[in-house]
Amino acid sequence: MSIAGKLISAAVAAGAAVAVGYGLKKLESKVQSTLQNEGADAPEKEVIGTANPHIRLKKSGTNDWSYVVRNKGIIKESENSHTNDVRQFHFVPLKDGGTELEFDYKPKGKETSTHTITYNIEVKDGKIIRCDAAGDLEMIQKE
Repeated sequence: MSIAGKLISAAVAAGAAVAVGYGLKKLESKVQSTLQNEGADAPEKEVIGTANPHIRLKKSGTNDWSYVVRNKGIIKESENSHTNDVRQFHFVPLKDGGTELEFDYKPKGKETSTHTITYNIEVKDGKIIRCDAAGDLEMIQKE
């Protein structure tokens, strides 16, 4: 192959590499702009219903429930009552956001709990839309 042929072959190869690189750069910028636009145009999810903010937990004797709020200011307790075998808590929303309530069931005079239930609560548009429980679910009193 002559020198002219080698130069033409090298020029074509270099041109193809530059073109592919340019095409990839343009494709990346197009993908980035599309992803940014999709996030901005995504419709906000509609709140369809509300969750039950009444929490009823089984108890017996002098054992009782206490709780800790992880993210204060989202909800507040509006009722805390009990019978011999059920402790009832009712919460109302204060502002939008998420919080966690950790309930501990302790025998009177003991430091450690025998049961723990964690509730994740979410408030949106002034309504409690999620109230999920995890932990010792057998201690939840069904209504």
